[in-house]
Amino acid sequence: MSSPATEASPPHPPMRAGTVVLVLSLLLGLQPIATDLYLPALPSMTAAFGASMPQAQLTLTAMLLAFGLSQLVWGPMSDRFGRRPVLLSGLVMYVLASVGCVFSGTFEQIIGWRTLQGIAMGAGVMGARAIVRDLYAPAEGARIMSKSLTGLGVLACLSSPLGGLLTEVGGWRTALAALAVFGAATLAVLFWRLEETLTHRNPDALAPATLLGTWGH
Repeated sequence: MSSPATEASPPHPPMRAGTVVLVLSLLLGLQPIATDLYLPALPSMTAAFGASMPQAQLTLTAMLLAFGLSQLVWGPMSDRFGRRPVLLSGLVMYVLASVGCVFSGTFEQIIGWRTLQGIAMGAGVMGARAIVRDLYAPAEGARIMSKSLTGLGVLACLSSPLGGLLTEVGGWRTALAALAVFGAATLAVLFWRLEETLTHRNPDALAPATLLGTWGH
């Protein structure tokens, strides 16, 4: 959720459309990867720790709640510091949280790492929308976003069967490791291909009055 002051679009995007579509597809794909690929591993993971059904559900509820709320902070942070540093920081956090899930020794640790994963995922999805607003007028932005959603759809369709296959072959830790691999690959693409898209940073974006105005908008 970025502030209205950052929605002006420069006439000539610095990145090629194909690069933008790739970046957006990967960023938007963080969500289905973190949910759909994870779900097939949940029963065996729950059984391995002897966890209850409410605990199992909390691994998803906590992640999604953190994902939603974190965007209220990631947006103003990206207005203040730029899209690129916030996205890179979020992806690093996503990879670390994914690795933490793989090596968790208790179910409570998994819930904690999943919460952090949700916070990190908020940076990616928020950043994807902000990049489109930075680079394109509404009509062109809608066209670019529609192409990116095609990539998102492919990732969503592949996530569940891939998660089931990895769980069957290597166990639930292998399936969760796939989240870390996807996050690391996305981080690498952003590091090498993503240019800063915000032309004018807002030094007051994190001021309390500005935050309240942004959240209200």
